[in-house]
Amino acid sequence: FITAVPPEIGQLTNLETLSLADNALSGLVPMQLGDLISLRRLQLSGNFFESQLPPSLGRLEMLEELDISDNWLSSTIPPEYGNMISLSSLSLHSNYNDNDGYFTWGIKDKIPIEIGIMKNLQHINLSNNYLTGTLITEIGQLYLLQTMNLQNNFLQGPIPEEYSNCVLMKEILLQDNNIDGESFGMPEEICRLPELDLARVDCEVSCSCCLTTC
Repeated sequence: FITAVPPEIGQLTNLETLSLADNALSGLVPMQLGDLISLRRLQLSGNFFESQLPPSLGRLEMLEELDISDNWLSSTIPPEYGNMISLSSLSLHSNYNDNDGYFTWGIKDKIPIEIGIMKNLQHINLSNNYLTGTLITEIGQLYLLQTMNLQNNFLQGPIPEEYSNCVLMKEILLQDNNIDGESFGMPEEICRLPELDLARVDCEVSCSCCLTTC
């Protein structure tokens, strides 16, 4: 296992792939990673990174895959990440600790509307975190989106009809959130998406196309 990333790593400006997954890295995600302007894949999952995500990663306009899941982050999603215009896969899931029912860290607060700028995004996984606020309509601008996993957060409805603009959507997972089933349901326009294979919401949320174990 390696336990630290030297700041000099930012000098490797021709590097295209950096995988440091499943190590014992801790502390802050190095802001110098934002200097790796040729990077296409950045994999930091399965470590012990803490605190805030660095806004400097937003400079990685060639990045296609970003995975910082399964860490100890306590952070909002920086709006600067909307500048990662080549990104096709964003995974920040499982960045929380549930200590006797109390969350002590996680990806938190609202999903930034700048997500809607990432036009090449195909897969987004922000599940198992502490995201709050209403589901943002801007996700409906991601016309190449195929899978969206937002389960196990604290997100509220309504479920935007604009998600039906994501005509390639195969999977939409929204269960274990705070969507009020008495007020909101899954829009039929989403259920009619031609590629949709799997949709899930909580039992009390009406949905004609959802897989349910209720």
